[in-house]
Amino acid sequence: MSYQHFDTFQQHLPSVQPVAGDVAELAQDRLDNLTKPLGSLGQLEPLICRIAAIQARMIPALIHPHFLVFAADHGVAMAHEVSRYEAKVTEEMTVNIAMGTSTSAVLARQYGMPVRIVDVGVARSVRHPRVIVRKVAHGTADFTQGKAMNRQELWQALQVGIDEVKRAVEHGCDCILLGEMGIGNTSAASALAAVLLNLPVAAVVGVGTGVDAQRLRRKRELIEHVVRRWYMNEDVQSPDGWVRLMEQFGGFELVAMAGAMLEAAAHRIPVVLDGLLAGVSALWAVKLQPHLADYLIAGHQSPEPAHRAILEALGCNPLLHLELRVGEGTGALMAWPIITSALAVMAETATFADARVSNPHGVRVATQGGTASSPRTVSNVDAAGYARPVARDFTQAEIDAVYKAILARRDIRVFLPDKLPDDVVERILQAGHHGPSVGYMQPWDFIVIEDKETLRALQAVVERERIRAGEAYPDAKRDYYLRLKVEGLVEAPLTICVTNDGTRGGPHVLGRNTIPETDLMSTACAIQNMWLAARAEGVGMGWVSIYEKADVREILGIPDNVDPAALLTLGYTPHFPDIPLLERVGWGTRRDFAKVVYANRWGTQRRN
Repeated sequence: MSYQHFDTFQQHLPSVQPVAGDVAELAQDRLDNLTKPLGSLGQLEPLICRIAAIQARMIPALIHPHFLVFAADHGVAMAHEVSRYEAKVTEEMTVNIAMGTSTSAVLARQYGMPVRIVDVGVARSVRHPRVIVRKVAHGTADFTQGKAMNRQELWQALQVGIDEVKRAVEHGCDCILLGEMGIGNTSAASALAAVLLNLPVAAVVGVGTGVDAQRLRRKRELIEHVVRRWYMNEDVQSPDGWVRLMEQFGGFELVAMAGAMLEAAAHRIPVVLDGLLAGVSALWAVKLQPHLADYLIAGHQSPEPAHRAILEALGCNPLLHLELRVGEGTGALMAWPIITSALAVMAETATFADARVSNPHGVRVATQGGTASSPRTVSNVDAAGYARPVARDFTQAEIDAVYKAILARRDIRVFLPDKLPDDVVERILQAGHHGPSVGYMQPWDFIVIEDKETLRALQAVVERERIRAGEAYPDAKRDYYLRLKVEGLVEAPLTICVTNDGTRGGPHVLGRNTIPETDLMSTACAIQNMWLAARAEGVGMGWVSIYEKADVREILGIPDNVDPAALLTLGYTPHFPDIPLLERVGWGTRRDFAKVVYANRWGTQRRN
């Protein structure tokens, strides 16, 4: 597909919407109410507010970062000595990153961050299987002799960046860190910066990765000549001028980074920039989509002369000033712990009210037209839930899995005899032990029963009570009830008795002074955890509750002050029914949801 005309080109760019400025104000209000002096986090406070505005969440979080590196060669470096390194080093360093032995790869590994390196235009074939090959061409043309790329190549490189972010978003990405690799790319970046910033070439051309004085002079003269010629023949302020500028001087990796930034912003995802190269890409992309500027975070300021001017033009305050010249995204990665630390402070530091500490500032959290008891109203940014006050730390796939386990949980009575793996049983027990409990009393214990004689003894007392329970029903329903299978104690390979100790924690348990049965409620929560964990593991679980507690105490040697709350049978099952057993056999149906939810007081139906 060709985009020869600017209007058509612009139409196919990702759409970047404004950030939520009102949410940034709420974030600042909260910062002012944290137990710290006003403004004491310095530059971190506007950083937090910027991320809050991007995510449209008063308490933002960045949990699933992705590190993208785009690699390409430049014709100007292959034709002229503008770098201290030969052009072949692009391919060699790309392999080094893929091997995990580059500076950037080491940092990304330290932070547990996935690295994806994309060959968007390396001149040589890259000899490593972990490099993603999306080669537009074998390097750009020499911009001193003509255009570095044509319109179709520019769009193709832009699309590589867009596609990579789309893929990252599908994997739950909520922050993009960008890096690049390309020998000679500071020459392209300097030429772009001179025009984008309307500055003399001498003010923007630096030593790059460390050229000597002679190469630096030649580099400046070369770029100055081409830029002067560009101004004589082009009107950069025309609608198509910015696109033609990138065609003339750009690199495929610079364009790919711009595409990645635009796509990330379209998903309300912040972008952490590295040095000069990422900055130039960002400044060019902002010319195409001005709202992009508010989605950018500057990891650092490099020694390159143009970088400070670029960051000022973007409205970005760099987090680090370490004179880094490594490239590859190293500066963005170095800033990552600072960003996450700032967000942790925002989320976890108590407010004066929460800590019951006197507020010396007299500042109250704004409510956007609400009151202390009514919810805030903020920008309804989109339909994807971005107006929530806090960021979700579950991906959509993880959220779907939780609800799937809840809705697919079944009381199972039919089991296969196969033994359950020990690690599966351990995880199910751990899930129960992580149940919530009032006052953290943790009233439960678990007895794991595999002995068949013990299980037959339990089955006998359950069967006796099952027959006795049937006597409570009229004749027709009694026969129906007695035909139901209500337990699988002998068939299941494993049974867990969950007990409840109401005395645990002593006579005064926090939160239990008026509702003493909260100990049993807590144990029920542990059982539900086990049920959901079992379902996620593909293990059937059945709750057997027809027994006299005294019988089970005697069989299992349980103390008198401890109640056997449940006998849970576990094992693999041939089939998880689509609907609960008692509904399937016609014993009952699920009540209408709308009739069990009230508004404010009993009996008043809640309206959506």
